[in-house]
Amino acid sequence: MASSSRHTWPLVAVAMVGIGGFVKYTDYDVMKGMSSGTEYGNIQLQAMATGFCLSPLPGKLLAEPANGSDGENYNFSASGDVQDDDYEQESIYAIFYAMYKNAPKLVSNHGVEYQFTFNTWGIAPSPYPETDPQRHGKAAYAALVTQPPVLEYIKNMPEGQNLKIAEVGCGTGAGANLITTLVHPTCEYLAMDMQEAAINTCKSVHANAGLECLRIPNGVGVDGGKIPRGSSTLDMVVISETHIADVRIGDLEKAIFAEILRVLKPGGLFVWGNAIPTRVWLEAGDYLPTAGFELAHSKNHTEGAVIARDEDFERVELALDQLISPYHVMKLPYFGDRCKTVLKLLIANFFRHPGTALYLKMTTGFDSYMHQAWRKAEK
Repeated sequence: MASSSRHTWPLVAVAMVGIGGFVKYTDYDVMKGMSSGTEYGNIQLQAMATGFCLSPLPGKLLAEPANGSDGENYNFSASGDVQDDDYEQESIYAIFYAMYKNAPKLVSNHGVEYQFTFNTWGIAPSPYPETDPQRHGKAAYAALVTQPPVLEYIKNMPEGQNLKIAEVGCGTGAGANLITTLVHPTCEYLAMDMQEAAINTCKSVHANAGLECLRIPNGVGVDGGKIPRGSSTLDMVVISETHIADVRIGDLEKAIFAEILRVLKPGGLFVWGNAIPTRVWLEAGDYLPTAGFELAHSKNHTEGAVIARDEDFERVELALDQLISPYHVMKLPYFGDRCKTVLKLLIANFFRHPGTALYLKMTTGFDSYMHQAWRKAEK
C-alpha cells in the first residue's frame, strides 16, 4: 500500500495542477457555478476543491476589504464574511451538502461518531445529552414545533386525526426525522428542498414511515414552485434556518408566504425559526398580517443561539478539519495551507462559529434568532 501511494500521489498532483490551470484561465467559479439538481460525488468534489484552491478565488477572498454594505464592517480574512455578490445560494449549498454526504464519519470532542447531517446552528439550553454532537440543532427544531400555539392546536384536533406538516427548505431532513420519531411521532410530514444531495441524504438516512422527502426543483416559490398539497389541507408549515429573508422580504419571500397560506387549513400554523437581520424580522412583522396571517407567538432565542455556538466550539473545530482533510489538494505546499484557511473560514461563517461575522452579528443585535408562530386567519 505504501509503495502504491508513493507512485499514485505524483499523478494526483499533476492532475490537480492541470485542473487548477484550467480554472485559473477561465471564468469558472465554484461558488457560483454549481447546480442544485446535481449530486456531486467524491471525484467531482476532489476536482472542484482542486480548481478552487489553485484558482485566484482564495487570494481574492483573503484580500477583500471590510465591507459595510449590509450595515456592518467585517472582512473575510478576519471573520469569514462574504457578501451576497460573492456566491449564489444554489451553488454554495450544492457544494456543502455534497461535502457532508461524502464526508467520512466524524468524531466529536466527546469521542462520539456521527454523520454531519444536523448542520443547524441551534439554541441552548438543550434537553438532549451533552454528549449528543447535534443537541443544539435538535433543541431548535423541537422548540419550534412545540410553541404554545402548536400545542394548543394539537389539543383541539379531532380525535384520531394525524397532524399534517410540510417543511420548506428541510436540508438533509435530520430535523424532520427528529419531529416524526420523537416530537410528533404520529404526524405525516413532507420534507422539501431544492438540493439533490440533501434530499438524497434525507431519503437514505432519515426517511421513515411518517416522513416523505421530496426535491422541489429551484425551490418553493421560484418560477411558480408549489408545495405538492391541496389548498387548506395542512395543519402546519415549518421553516427552520432556511436561506430566505436573509436580506429583505422580497418577491421570493412573498411567493413562499403565499404558497404557505394556500396549503394551510384555516387556523393552521406557519412556524418560522431563523437568525436573520433584526430589521427583516420587523419587515416580516409588517408584511405577514397583510398577507392573511396573524401573529400567534414570538420568542427571541438570540442569547441561547450565541450560547449554543459557544458550547459547540470544540466539536465544530474538529468537524472543520475532518470535513476538509479528505481533499488531496490540501497536501500541496502553499496552496493547500492557504486553501485550508479559506475553506474553514467559509464553512465556519455559515455555521456562525464564534469569531465569524455571522456569529458577531448575533452578539451585536444586528441579527436576531427568533421563533415565531403565525396563524392563518380563519374566515
